[in-house]
Amino acid sequence: MPRTRKKSNLAAARARMYHELIFDCAERVFAEQGFDESTMQDVAAEAGVSLKTLYATFPGKDDIYRAILEVRSQGLLDASVSADPERPALEILAEGMHGIVAYFIEHPDFFRILTREGSAWGLHPRGHAGQKGALAGAQLVTQVVEQGMKEGVFLAADPRLATASVTALLQVQLAVLLEDDAEPTAVADQILVYLRRLLCGNDGEPGATERAA
Repeated sequence: MPRTRKKSNLAAARARMYHELIFDCAERVFAEQGFDESTMQDVAAEAGVSLKTLYATFPGKDDIYRAILEVRSQGLLDASVSADPERPALEILAEGMHGIVAYFIEHPDFFRILTREGSAWGLHPRGHAGQKGALAGAQLVTQVVEQGMKEGVFLAADPRLATASVTALLQVQLAVLLEDDAEPTAVADQILVYLRRLLCGNDGEPGATERAA
């Protein structure tokens, strides 16, 4: 391998290493201190790098924050499940909930950032990346809600209001249950109980929605 190419590969590997290190450390700093109270000096100290290296990797604090939102929000969306007319809405809801809970448990600092900033589930409005993620997440929830209403399993309601109620309930339940360091499946199952009561007016048993009406 030519020496120039070898040096180029080493430089690229070093840049990736610094990017990942700073990303993870900044996420931890933002989770502990909040975005507004954190400084680039705080991030550099946590990562153990110089400010020169930090600014060479990310131009500013907003750029780091947007990168965290973009990567984590996409990961959260990937962990969710889209509406599928070939599958019952309650089944999709359950699978998606288990995926979301597992993702937040795997990335607790991301959840702490969202909780500290007072945003909706796993998605934050700060910056363009956060806005896109929030919209995509809301659309996924709305699609499943509308499918459940068409199936007659979910109570008839304004899908937008139902989506807002689902995300609000999810955030509150996660904030409480994750503090207890509970097992992921148990957390998801507990949240599903409340979501079924909210959307179905019962525990999601077949025919119960019609009886409640």
